[in-house]
Amino acid sequence: MGHLPEREACHMRRHIDFDKIGITDDVMFCTVLSNSEDCREFLQRILGIEIEEIVVVGTQVSMKSNFHAKGVRLDVYAKDKKGNAYDIEMQTTKMRELPLRSRYYHSEMDSYQIAEGEKYGNLKHSIVIFVCNFDLFAKNRSVYTFESICREDTEIHLQDKRKTIFININGSREGVPKELAHLLDYLKTKTPTDGFTERLEQRVLEIRRDTEWRDDYMTLEMKMDEKYEQGREQGLKEGITKGIEQGIEQGIELGIGQGLRVQIQKKLNKGKSISQIADECEESEEEIWKIIRENGWNV
Repeated sequence: MGHLPEREACHMRRHIDFDKIGITDDVMFCTVLSNSEDCREFLQRILGIEIEEIVVVGTQVSMKSNFHAKGVRLDVYAKDKKGNAYDIEMQTTKMRELPLRSRYYHSEMDSYQIAEGEKYGNLKHSIVIFVCNFDLFAKNRSVYTFESICREDTEIHLQDKRKTIFININGSREGVPKELAHLLDYLKTKTPTDGFTERLEQRVLEIRRDTEWRDDYMTLEMKMDEKYEQGREQGLKEGITKGIEQGIEQGIELGIGQGLRVQIQKKLNKGKSISQIADECEESEEEIWKIIRENGWNV
């Protein structure tokens, strides 16, 4: 990322307390896991498997990846030696659309593999992991793992090589492996309790002090603020336009309704029957009676 002008940088530094930025900050999280070995250990604890080698293909902190072209997205994309793909995202804002976002991520990862020349039959596993500081499913579990199975016979798996995992760092640790519990406790409390989490915390402290990282962080904050402001202004314009259109429509409807009431009243005063009025106004007798009752006219 480009550096901020010194005046803007000084202004933002006064508003960002870097000493309070921890591992659950999405930018910090991506930066820490950009280290391949830390990312490998992180995945091994989440998945409970041994991974021979991990290559971090990219993180969205740079905002330069064509693979992540859909707006500002803060996640880590990695591949193992077998070509299996992993997308890891820190989520601190509860959003109901996360399951649908996982669908988009899986499709994106598949497209990326196909673009590299893979045939459908050779597609590798794609695993999307959301690390959340909330319980999306309100069952107090620490881990929710989803795969495609047959509803009529749960022993039948679709074998589409897709897996989506939602981590709830505040969930119950019952049945959670010890190493994973250490990791989740660290994410929850920011206090390391074993060698790996101590290493992660040390990385956090080092990154906080990195001047270039601070500049990148502030640049990203500004870009996100700009996107928010642009979205707000666009939404405001659309809202005003829609409001005017609705106002015109309501005005027309109000005028038509008022005109109809006047016509009905005149015709009643002339002694015409309800059926005659309905026919001349091209309305149903029920609608004519409804307007008469609403206005309290005696017939």
